[in-house]
Amino acid sequence: MKKIILPVLLMLILSSCNPWKFAGEYDKNVDFTSFKTFGLLNWDPVNDKVVIPQTKEYILMSIKDEMEKRGYVYQKENADLQVSVYVVVQEETSYSAYNDHYAGYNGYGGVSVGVGVGTGGAGVGVVGYGMPMYPYTAVKHDYAVGTIVVDLLNHSKKRLVWQGVGTGRLNHGEVSEKTVRRDLGRLFQTLPIKKIKK
Repeated sequence: MKKIILPVLLMLILSSCNPWKFAGEYDKNVDFTSFKTFGLLNWDPVNDKVVIPQTKEYILMSIKDEMEKRGYVYQKENADLQVSVYVVVQEETSYSAYNDHYAGYNGYGGVSVGVGVGTGGAGVGVVGYGMPMYPYTAVKHDYAVGTIVVDLLNHSKKRLVWQGVGTGRLNHGEVSEKTVRRDLGRLFQTLPIKKIKK
């Protein structure tokens, strides 16, 4: 398994995490047309710490759909290919800064305007230029980066034959079924057997 996962993760690390990126690697010596059936391995309970039940259902339905579109038939036990899913979520932090150009940066310095009111009347005037200011404001951004790993294992040989990895920022709130189907569809495009045209 490590022989496949390391290059896949390296490809993803070298690319931006936003928007989502997808990569896959497979055993070049395997004929994927020789497999006829597929099954879903038991859902890893670790996934439940980061995936709500509704999203879990979307993920499993989408994987099943992607496999069937490629001609594989679902079989609960002793299938040719076994599908494994693993999900990881990491909290990340980034910083950005913005500049208020009107607050005296770019060599203009600070400008003070004075307003005076008294018994002798009222007046408005420029008091003077100050020293250059550096009005940068830093903003902290907390966000979550999700990674989904989908493995296809040759059941008879107990060997990993394909691995797809997707990674990117997670949106706040519930993920829609449409989004899950779209993203897993992109992930399965890295599988070396294409959808059957109808």
